[in-house]
Amino acid sequence: EVSAVPSPTLERVTEGHPARLQCSMKNANVSRTDVHWYRQLPGRHKEWILTHDTNGRKTDHEDVNQRLQPSRVTSNNTYILILRRVTVSDAAVYHCCVWGDVCGDGTRLKVTSE
Repeated sequence: EVSAVPSPTLERVTEGHPARLQCSMKNANVSRTDVHWYRQLPGRHKEWILTHDTNGRKTDHEDVNQRLQPSRVTSNNTYILILRRVTVSDAAVYHCCVWGDVCGDGTRLKVTSE
């Protein structure tokens, strides 16, 4: 069974610094699978923010696109999402999904001010 495992489940970052979210795949190869990243703000539905396809193309949501940098690490079969210069409004739970409906439990990003 394919599953997506977030690591860690809680990430604390100071405002203005980068956040590094990662998601390991079990029983699927990250280099052969498109990944879809979603974020869920408190009390809201999950919203799509970015797709990183197997060719390395990135399709994303306009308000976040310049700050989001997706990648994949084939050696440990992991997807990475880096948010540059996080703001307090980035605080949310971030989910990675493959095959449309196989999603990790998510990484909760907590942003603290200086």
